[in-house]
Amino acid sequence: MRDVSCIKPSSRTHSQHVVRFLARDSKNHVAALVYRLGRAEPSRESSFFAAMQKLNPLMQLILPDERPGVFVNRGAVHIALNCGIVKRLVFKDRSSLDVRYNGPCSDLYQESPSGPC
Repeated sequence: MRDVSCIKPSSRTHSQHVVRFLARDSKNHVAALVYRLGRAEPSRESSFFAAMQKLNPLMQLILPDERPGVFVNRGAVHIALNCGIVKRLVFKDRSSLDVRYNGPCSDLYQESPSGPC
């Protein structure tokens, strides 16, 4: 009998479905733009409300220029960097998003049992 090495599921396939954040489409305020880990371009949802219901729980944050905010998946955030009132969210795919938040960085991501890194 031959030993077969353990086959691990690809994290790349899984991460392509994980939502980084959700934003309103600036061209059509009823629609949503869904940004996912590992993808540069967002997908579109025809209903922002339906997307919010489907992708819940998300936390609402304000963009630095105080435009209407985005809804971020804390589980997709690797770490939050403190730049004063502006925090830089670094996602697990190394993309980032700046948001206005006056609280502690630890509120913005789910810390792993071994620490943030």
